Amino acid sequence: RARALLQQLPPQDCDERFCPELAEEERRQLRAFSSRRRQEALGQGLACPVPGPCHGCPCRKCGRRLNKGDPGVSASRLGDQFWHPSCFSCHFCQQQLVDLIYFQQDGRIYCGRHHAELFRPRCASCDQLIFMEECIEAEGRRWHLEHFCCLECEEPLRGQRYVMRSGRPCCRGCFESLFAEPCQACGDPIGADSEEVSLQGLHWHARAACFCCSLCRKPLRGQPLACRRGRLFCS
Repeated sequence: RARALLQQLPPQDCDERFCPELAEEERRQLRAFSSRRRQEALGQGLACPVPGPCHGCPCRKCGRRLNKGDPGVSASRLGDQFWHPSCFSCHFCQQQLVDLIYFQQDGRIYCGRHHAELFRPRCASCDQLIFMEECIEAEGRRWHLEHFCCLECEEPLRGQRYVMRSGRPCCRGCFESLFAEPCQACGDPIGADSEEVSLQGLHWHARAACFCCSLCRKPLRGQPLACRRGRLFCS
């Protein structure tokens, strides 16, 4: 429960004490953002039997009928509507809402995390909301400017070339020394900018000098071939 609560209600989304690196203007924006969400969107569902006047009403999520006396959940910010307890979940991630705590937006309920992300991007590195005017966007994710760094050496990568590794940026030097596959022919790492051919779990540079017949040196890219014990042969 505690882990799910931290995931759904990140403390850094509402309390500046969990964001020690924020500048004063960012702190001011966070306070205003948090206050507005509490006033306009935050609520806690009420678990109760479906009352008589709501007999036969559809569950707000799945649409199945709820009868008088059935266990249900109501949300005061959304009027006289009910959910099955298992249906009272975040519209975005579909996780059931811990302690029935929800945020509403446009008639839908969200966990705190995904409600906040409707209005502010979240840094893929520190997991805090971004209140700066500028941020870095790459591979569908966003970072604070100062947090877009190599996952290994922490070199800043703003304006630099990089390779994504498990959703995190890696500088070319670290990628080639730590993660690049060695070419089966020449033994050199296959860099991020190099074309690669993979076969039977082995890797080659796609260039003719490497991906070629072991006997006659005929280039094999796009050609019929056989692979025996890590060696390539033309057909």
